[in-house]
Amino acid sequence: MPADDFEGTHTLLSDDYAGALARTVDSLVPYADRGLVRLDDPWLEEEPDGEDCREAWEAVRDRFERAPGDDASSREAWRVELVDDGTGLDALSRLVELAGGIAGRHFVFEVELAREGRTALSAMPHHSDLRVDADALPEAAFAAAEDALSGLPACLVADEFREWEADGRRWRVGPAVCKETLDERRASCYGIANLRGVAVAADGTTLRLSWGLDGPVSDDPIGKALTWTLEKLYRPPAALPCGDAERAERVATFLAETLRRFDGREIRGEA
Repeated sequence: MPADDFEGTHTLLSDDYAGALARTVDSLVPYADRGLVRLDDPWLEEEPDGEDCREAWEAVRDRFERAPGDDASSREAWRVELVDDGTGLDALSRLVELAGGIAGRHFVFEVELAREGRTALSAMPHHSDLRVDADALPEAAFAAAEDALSGLPACLVADEFREWEADGRRWRVGPAVCKETLDERRASCYGIANLRGVAVAADGTTLRLSWGLDGPVSDDPIGKALTWTLEKLYRPPAALPCGDAERAERVATFLAETLRRFDGREIRGEA
């Protein structure tokens, strides 16, 4: 099942995608019986790490079986059985590790884990996307995935987007804060990893939000110019109208708790 069609329950929020992907996959493999990768072969010829990708794939290819029924466009699907002597896990882990490279995160186009015929994890490295279906896993498996992310700026965020209408807009809060016109013609989303503070305004129904980007691209003139441009284009909402006090409190608690799990950040009352 391609990632675009996968309906997971949780999305990865991370500032270290390759590390989080590797840890999540390793933590869930004991609960899975099949792994699947979709590979984009032209990236084997790309610098700087295409050669590394080619060497890794040649080393583990005999552990995988072609699965043409799972191909996505020109990306070939390959299946690996995980209920064996551990070599299936080693082969899959070696490919997952390639996501730390420029060519690797494109060559390994998608990664999936399945349990009893149901997809439990779907990841698309070049989009830094990873989703998990907690309903397809035992409770202990999902807990293991959360524990595996400890020590990284990362956490799994429930995809049950809190959605409501206020001030002539539709608002959603989950891994991102999103606002959309009611006619659905315009929408914008801002990842909550850049959220620096949240506080309930005096009216009790609005949240004050403060945001930030992580420093200049570089200290040279070009880097400073790019940073200035990014800051001008980056216009997240400074206020989040919630419509009522109960929702305001629930959303503020969700944001604060998620970022505390993400990297230990304490943002409540800092807007």
